[in-house]
Amino acid sequence: MSDFKQRSESLRAQITDMEQTLGTMKNQLQAEEEREQHDAIDRLEEYLGDLENKHAKLQDFWKVLRTEVSGIFSGSRSEVGKDK
Repeated sequence: MSDFKQRSESLRAQITDMEQTLGTMKNQLQAEEEREQHDAIDRLEEYLGDLENKHAKLQDFWKVLRTEVSGIFSGSRSEVGKDK
């Protein structure tokens, strides 16, 4: 085999190895990105759960506040502090 053909075959073999390695690396990257996305979704679900809890507490607070303020302004002191 000529020197050119040997060199050409060697380069083709190296290219094939590099393509296989690149394919493996792409698969690893994709798996890592998917794992990170799942982790981000889990954190988002936790955050939304906390947010819903805070929202419910805020709604309860406003309900009590409305009752208290309306009791004060309506002159009905007996209503203040009671839940309806």
